Amino acid sequence: MRCASSASDFPKASQQPRTQTRQFGPEKPPLPIAIQAAGSASLRSCGRIQPRDFANIQQVQLSEKSSIISLLATVAAAKLPQRQQRAVSGFLLARLFVMSSRLVYATRARQLGFLALTCLLSLTGATETVSARVTHQSTQIEILNGTIQGGRCRETDVDYFFSIPYAKPPVGDLRFAPPVSYSNAYDGVLDGETAAPACPQFGTSYVEKGPQHEDCLFVDVWKPADASPASRLPVKVWIFGGSDEAGGISDPTYNGCYSATDSIVVSINYRVGPLGFLALPDLGLNGNFGIMDQILALKWVQENIAYFGGDPSRVLLFGQSAGASNAFAIATMENAPKLISAAALQSGGGRDYATAAQAEPWHRSFAEQLDCENIDLKMPSSSIPGASTLLENDGTGPGWGPLVDGDLIPTNPGDAGVRIPSIFGSNSQEGSLPLLSRYGPRVTKLNQSTYDNFLKFNFGPLASTVNQTYSLSKFSRTGAPGYAAMMTVLTAHSYRCAAYRGLKGAVRNGVPAWTYSFGHTPSCAWYQMIPDARPVLKLLGPTHTAELPYVFNLTTHMPPPDGNCNFNENEKELAATISTLWTNMAATGRPGVASQWPEWNMEQSYGVNINSRLNVGAVDYSMCAAFWDQIMDGVKRIAQPTNGLEIQIPDLSEPWPPEKLAQQPLKDMSGSYTRSQEAEDQASSFVEDEL
Repeated sequence: MRCASSASDFPKASQQPRTQTRQFGPEKPPLPIAIQAAGSASLRSCGRIQPRDFANIQQVQLSEKSSIISLLATVAAAKLPQRQQRAVSGFLLARLFVMSSRLVYATRARQLGFLALTCLLSLTGATETVSARVTHQSTQIEILNGTIQGGRCRETDVDYFFSIPYAKPPVGDLRFAPPVSYSNAYDGVLDGETAAPACPQFGTSYVEKGPQHEDCLFVDVWKPADASPASRLPVKVWIFGGSDEAGGISDPTYNGCYSATDSIVVSINYRVGPLGFLALPDLGLNGNFGIMDQILALKWVQENIAYFGGDPSRVLLFGQSAGASNAFAIATMENAPKLISAAALQSGGGRDYATAAQAEPWHRSFAEQLDCENIDLKMPSSSIPGASTLLENDGTGPGWGPLVDGDLIPTNPGDAGVRIPSIFGSNSQEGSLPLLSRYGPRVTKLNQSTYDNFLKFNFGPLASTVNQTYSLSKFSRTGAPGYAAMMTVLTAHSYRCAAYRGLKGAVRNGVPAWTYSFGHTPSCAWYQMIPDARPVLKLLGPTHTAELPYVFNLTTHMPPPDGNCNFNENEKELAATISTLWTNMAATGRPGVASQWPEWNMEQSYGVNINSRLNVGAVDYSMCAAFWDQIMDGVKRIAQPTNGLEIQIPDLSEPWPPEKLAQQPLKDMSGSYTRSQEAEDQASSFVEDEL
């Protein structure tokens, strides 16, 4: 039987009494070994390493991928105790991920780290069970599987229950397979106070990865301390973003201690990257495993949430970026009304997906680079080939995400339309964060050549049409026309007009829908911690992820969990309002009365524009109807997207951010816009203020 996570497998969440937030990357234990990499040639000459040899190795900078790869091969051949081998391999893989990962906003390929990971699972000691460890008694609850011990939030009367398994560990025969419900009785009291590990992933240079493990299919639950089965409170179920490549429920950005005072909040961990979305039907890999995880977690909610005081008939599914895109797909499924009653889709609802046929060449390329094309990846990890052969393949992999497979997702969600009342929205300068993430302080220097490459990369023969509508000359007064134009196109294409397509689908189905445009620049944000980007942070404005603290009502200690920035009183009021509107959506199927937030329709396009407060009025989708719908229809006819139709950002000659930023404790969700003139005006105000 498995209960929670042992400290030997993952760092324990902070055991200090401050439990209002949880540490995604808790205090790190000392490395069990020190590693010296003197070059790949000397590493190859090491021969078979014995356990005692590691005690005398001194830690130095690992600067070459070849050195790490060679050392991994040596470790694979060494006869080490399992725990030590897991620690060594995990450390090396983490280093490899840092060196090899690319920002999830940008081109979604080029991830050497996962090339190592997918066929190296046997080296990292993935196991199906971990032992229980309970630190102290706080609060307990009884559900179908047994008793869970949770904790109490420090600043609110909210109880939390972390790391509750909803599926069997997806290892061995369950790797690259649909999830199987966790039906076992707990072996004693389940530890609900330990932070859940994230599923194995690349992460990004902006993500503090924290503990990872294949045994990762957990939910977290927050509830009012006085809630009981008789309370029947509305339920809000969260799906995190991260381009379906990164993220996890232990990120303190998603802390439910402040948004669960009037409802039950649930957060879902799911498989990401190739473990969640690799599709090679001829190898028996049908993909969409990450979506299946989320659906199974929603079934767990239906079966168990009443024990926490929740009402299974009033469930809001809400998500951001890729999380919103995934939630959108679920909301369009025939069985959606049996699992959820409403949806709130932040910066990602309405997106189209690639088909399995379009993605097959990219996924095939991934398998070929692993030299795994002729093996059964569903075999137990002990049957997976060793690293010595597979790690020699320094290739590039595909992007990841849900696919139209004709089965679980039978048709494009944008064509199917949602089946339950839904909110669709985006932020007014979504595209600024992915550009800053890609180019850093050089965003002010982006020129016509960069812009041309960006358009050709994404729109092919339609690039000239986009260039005519969003020419750099229209942004000349901003002082950074290349940046302003690219930001405008990103926001419009991937976010603003995706929401518009989602709204139209709801109307076609006769389903009520609401919309918003978030235009407030938060005074506290996680991206303010990016040290080398501070000179251009004012360019971001209401960028991607800006709405998150308001939805979760996080107003102090920003960036979470322990920042020294607090929202002002107006922002605190705005956060309380938005969090309540999301609870209303769960409780009643509408965010508020018509005078507070009118239902959207094609004729008037009413919604709310969120600045320092909510303002009822038209949300402008005119450029979506007049221009972007036609462009996207053309792109779908000519393109073979890697991961749906999300925009990609090509590299410049010099990489940014510098590698030193990989150690910064920054968080990532992943990384579009308004009509051209509106974008120009907004870009102008931010660029001119800075320049």
